[in-house]
Amino acid sequence: MNGPLTLGIDVGTSATKVILLAESGKWKMHSWPSSDGVWSNLKVWLNAMLKDCVNSAITRVGITGHGPSVIVIRDGAMVGRPIHWFDEISESFLRPTEGEHILPPTRAWVPSRVAQWEGENGPVGDGVAIQLKDYLNWQIAGIIARDSRSMRGYVGEGFFHNPSDVIGCVNQQGAELSGITLDADVICGCDDLTAGVLGLQARQGQLFNLANTSEHVGLVGGNPVDGLSWLPPLGRLPALCYNATSTGGRTLSEMFDRPPSRESAEDFSKQLTADETQTGDAWKALRKLNQPIEDIRQNFDVDEMLIGGGLTLIPQIVESRNAIARAGQEVSVLGVAKLAQKPLAVIFGAGKVGRGFLAQLLVRAGWRIHFVDSNPSLVESLSSGSYSIVNLGTGEIEEISDFSVSRDSWRLDEASLVMTSLGANGLANWANSMSDFDRPIDIILAENHPRPAALVRSHITSQRVGVAQAQVLRSCIEPTIEQVTEFGHLTVQVQDHWTLPLDADALVYPELVGSVSGFNLRPNFSIELTRKLYTYNAINAAVCYAGASKGYDWLSDAANDPEIAELGRQVGIEASAALVAEFDFDSNDQLAWSNRALAKYQDETIRDPIERNARDPIRKLGLHDRILGPLHLCLSHDLPHDALLETMKHAMNYTEISDDSAIELQQLVVDFGLFGAIEKIAPGLDNSIEIYLRH
Repeated sequence: MNGPLTLGIDVGTSATKVILLAESGKWKMHSWPSSDGVWSNLKVWLNAMLKDCVNSAITRVGITGHGPSVIVIRDGAMVGRPIHWFDEISESFLRPTEGEHILPPTRAWVPSRVAQWEGENGPVGDGVAIQLKDYLNWQIAGIIARDSRSMRGYVGEGFFHNPSDVIGCVNQQGAELSGITLDADVICGCDDLTAGVLGLQARQGQLFNLANTSEHVGLVGGNPVDGLSWLPPLGRLPALCYNATSTGGRTLSEMFDRPPSRESAEDFSKQLTADETQTGDAWKALRKLNQPIEDIRQNFDVDEMLIGGGLTLIPQIVESRNAIARAGQEVSVLGVAKLAQKPLAVIFGAGKVGRGFLAQLLVRAGWRIHFVDSNPSLVESLSSGSYSIVNLGTGEIEEISDFSVSRDSWRLDEASLVMTSLGANGLANWANSMSDFDRPIDIILAENHPRPAALVRSHITSQRVGVAQAQVLRSCIEPTIEQVTEFGHLTVQVQDHWTLPLDADALVYPELVGSVSGFNLRPNFSIELTRKLYTYNAINAAVCYAGASKGYDWLSDAANDPEIAELGRQVGIEASAALVAEFDFDSNDQLAWSNRALAKYQDETIRDPIERNARDPIRKLGLHDRILGPLHLCLSHDLPHDALLETMKHAMNYTEISDDSAIELQQLVVDFGLFGAIEKIAPGLDNSIEIYLRH
């Protein structure tokens, strides 16, 4: 295994499992009885493992554990004894749950366990009630932290974090105690149930079965169901609706007087295979295990179920439940390791938007980045390992360095998210190459294309893949000569804009995507994309093509020309009226969109060349694109559209010798005239446009 490595620790009721997870996704696991403790066994194993690893530093640690339990820390020490979930409890200590958790009254949840602790030790007072995994975090990092999901039904105050938050680093004492690399990041961690769901890679709307010493069955996402437990979403964690069974691996162990182990599971499977009549004790035990599973499944109208845990070692259990085995004994420890590991985003297209917007948001959110680009010189330049982003609004300079780049190594098997910023022609070729792609992941398309999701979906048909469109509203432009001299030619100048709206309804992992600050998940997104195209892009077209006809080189200079500014304003008014009529947008809100768009192009700090904005006029004159799209919407609602017609004519007359599309367009005009050319570019064009072009 090659580093850097992520360490996952799962302290279960009977066994402790640990895993080393490489960035490639490969892992090694070890386990021992929980009664033997955690740190001494871990230290021995890590010493043996890390000496054989290349670049063997552990950079991140995530811990999960059995619960709900209560451990109280006060004045830098544990007070009293740990209260475990399986400890006997008097009815006098039973308390109702608090907060949003919906939990059945058949178990003593954390408020009851706190009352039990106070019955033995007095008020918690200025102490802090935490879980076992939080206690272990405190031992290696010296930081007290907890998450609300693990504190089942307990609200409390202070010390709460999202499970994926880095709460601190392994300190000197923690490194000596555990063998973990000094200064490795330590995340808050999560409960073992949620860790198991993460280990299954279960997505929204999927059923899960965690088949271990005890078993759980439930649905990822969704709303509460009467009689079942429900946990609200938290950070990157999805909502879970589930129930525990009264049976599981412990049931088999007790029925056959065998310790839960791989050998016991294999022996049980052999008994099932040997009994062709399916009437013996082994088959009776299997049916006893399956009945509560089926009872819980009846609450959900979902056929497919993912299964993971120690009982997946028995293939007859997996088959009899009509389940898909996704993980084995490692399911929870692998899940918490994946939660701790920095997620990897693969960005196709290392141009200005890819480098200057997508990567910056992701790096700030703690993600790893891998760029894929077909330009060999760009890949070679990026291989140096860093580039700079200059904020045009604040003057802030940020260096981006936590990334890799290639032309041929796409790293899709390792990725947690895929993003594209390829341009229309590049997107079509890429989508065609991805036709066989089939794994649970989201693809976000940051493209100036009228229907990028439809294009990609025509090639990637797997419903396990989410395909979401996004709106790129940040300007990303070339650096000045001075910036190239100081920071290098990969520098990107960017607008001080930090929001990437995207299609929430198309995602399969919305909590993961939504955890990135700046990623704005919006429902009913298709009309939002149309609004952006018919507002921002339409006004941009008016400014750049009219500006080109007047000889301007820079977009902001053209946008501040009084005549061009008025054309842009009128295009905004016409397009806005059509959008309000078609989609019932608020008219004042839509007017604000138009005003912001024109103001953006008039911002003189954004030195954006007209040639870049006007490039590829044939695509931009498409029937559903930025000019003809709002124009036809105006026609369908019998609304004024003179400014859009004028913008179309400016675009038809655009000449730029370095732009192959512009050269092709002018040849079409020579061969077929203005209307004949636009008819060939945009089949289905409204015939009334011919009257305007004949004049």
